[in-house]
Amino acid sequence: MFHFLLRRPVISLVLGFLITILIGTALLNLPWATHRGISFIDALFTATSATCVTGLIVRDTGYDFTLFGQIVILFLIQLGGLGIITGAALVFLLFGKRIGIRVGAGFKTILEEEYISEVRTTIKFIIKSTFLLEAIGAILLFFWWRGIFPDFSQAAFSSIFHSIAAFCNAGFSLFRNNLENFTSDVSVNIVISSLIILGGIGFLVLEDFYKNLTSFFKNFAVHIKPTIHTHQRIKLTLHSKIVLISTVLLILFGAILFYLFEKGNLSYLSQKELVLSSFFQSITARTAGFNTVNIGSLTSPTLLLLIFLMFIGAAPGGTGGGIKVVSLALIFLSIVSFFKRKEEIVIFGRTIPKIKFRAVFILVSVYLSFCLVIFLLLLYTERVNFEKILFEVFSAMGTVGLSTGITSHLTSIGKILIIIAMFTGRLLPLSIAILASRELVKPKIIYPEEKIILG
Repeated sequence: MFHFLLRRPVISLVLGFLITILIGTALLNLPWATHRGISFIDALFTATSATCVTGLIVRDTGYDFTLFGQIVILFLIQLGGLGIITGAALVFLLFGKRIGIRVGAGFKTILEEEYISEVRTTIKFIIKSTFLLEAIGAILLFFWWRGIFPDFSQAAFSSIFHSIAAFCNAGFSLFRNNLENFTSDVSVNIVISSLIILGGIGFLVLEDFYKNLTSFFKNFAVHIKPTIHTHQRIKLTLHSKIVLISTVLLILFGAILFYLFEKGNLSYLSQKELVLSSFFQSITARTAGFNTVNIGSLTSPTLLLLIFLMFIGAAPGGTGGGIKVVSLALIFLSIVSFFKRKEEIVIFGRTIPKIKFRAVFILVSVYLSFCLVIFLLLLYTERVNFEKILFEVFSAMGTVGLSTGITSHLTSIGKILIIIAMFTGRLLPLSIAILASRELVKPKIIYPEEKIILG
């Protein structure tokens, strides 16, 4: 059965996430998971939000759920952040199972590796890097939060919870107002933002950095007195370059506009707090869903800015959602190439395969179409402001988790629609990426071309 599913990666992803969500729902429905009980819809909503690393909540995570319930949510976040199939692959390796050609081909497609032989190494790197970075984040947060909690265990659990949620880009918080109490805390802003970025840029980029740094230090250690001739440059892949440049530009773009749009509205914040909030919300809006300011109090231009950032999302292979920063880069390059009247699209001396642009077009078209359908249905079922519903839809589809405060007030049908949006938003980009990685079937008969008129 396991071998059968891995030969069908898209079905594996859908079933893996669906089964995990249902198990999480059952666990959250147990009497000892909450203090005052929970409805099936709310349990399903919470389990879906955690597994799809979204962060939208209908119940207060720190107040309504017991320690057991919080651990269940944390486990779902971790499993969803790593990827269900990566978790399955880890179990496969732990039990000493050999990855054969057919099973390896399934893992290779899902993990976006070029060779089956690299699958085992990639899985091990993902697991090790995840736990290492989350542990470092938890330790740093513990040192800063030790003074605000009455006992050691509470401070430790809160630090671990927020570190995992940040790296997995989930946005869940044990604090009732998320991270609004830490608007001026530079240390917390830096640690949470760093974890969000590291999780968001993707394991492909992290692995690329690791391989380059390892190679650099090995070559450096060979020469006791290295000279300019023995100096090794770090050579990143084209994917890593596009991800890093796009990420930095989007963070700066979002922070500058957030600052300009909100400097009059958030006048109660000091200059330091406004700058910190601008960068933090620019970082978290694309992927994570944490907030250090009240999202419901932001101006309309800022909400539209955040919708755009949520639509773009994180990087391929990362823990965030959206259409991905690489898709945005390819759209931009395609536009530039069109106006320059160039057939091939080249960046950093490399030509981008045309099949990638086809995949981006399909992803964006399907993504926006689905957002429109969910949006229209919510407009019919909910009696809420047009702007707030639009924001909620893109937050759910982008698996971000930011909200203007309407989530817990949605009707049962509204909650189901958001559940569908979170599930689809998490799986749609992965599924299209997998399908795009397959070879196209060449037609046996080639028909003559005929022009059609555009515009």
